[in-house]
Amino acid sequence: MKDPTPEQVERYWRYMLAVFKASVVDKRNSFEMKALAMLLGKAGILDPEKFLAHYATTIGRRIYVPFDIGVPTAEWSLWGQIVVCAHECQHIHQLDWMGPLRFAWKYVGSSAGRAHLEAEAYRCQLELHHWRTGEILPAEKIVAPLKAYNVSDNDIAVAATIIRSASEAVRRGAITNHASHAAIEYLDAYAHDLRQPSN
Repeated sequence: MKDPTPEQVERYWRYMLAVFKASVVDKRNSFEMKALAMLLGKAGILDPEKFLAHYATTIGRRIYVPFDIGVPTAEWSLWGQIVVCAHECQHIHQLDWMGPLRFAWKYVGSSAGRAHLEAEAYRCQLELHHWRTGEILPAEKIVAPLKAYNVSDNDIAVAATIIRSASEAVRRGAITNHASHAAIEYLDAYAHDLRQPSN
């Protein structure tokens, strides 16, 4: 299967940022993110060092990333950078749909709310992986990162159920996430060579 090129990844990010009226910020050098890391650590939601080094984060219309777009690393492959962009843009769609106060309250104030919002955004992983490979990722693998978000085991199980229930529809070609629609529309038009040919 062909890997994305740095240029494909950069162009894709430019497109998605334009569609979602977003900007990207280097998380590694952001004072705002360092302050948020301390807050999340004190709230018991996420370890501050892991938050800064290993997670993309969206606040409002800013997507904070701990990598240089189009530069692969051991943790962030070029395809992984494509997928995380869709995931974070789905959070922007959630924010637009719910409004900032309701979104923030649901995400920060409740393990169940955080798990539900993340499960919806993780559906981008499910949809993009299926677009690329024709395969369905296991729900448990998709929601495994929630363990680092101070989400209860019960809420992780609910998130996995949400992903499992979406899997059959995705297998039949359904794409429901707003960000997945935008991403796949772009990839079909400008990076269709990343898709594994069907047998």
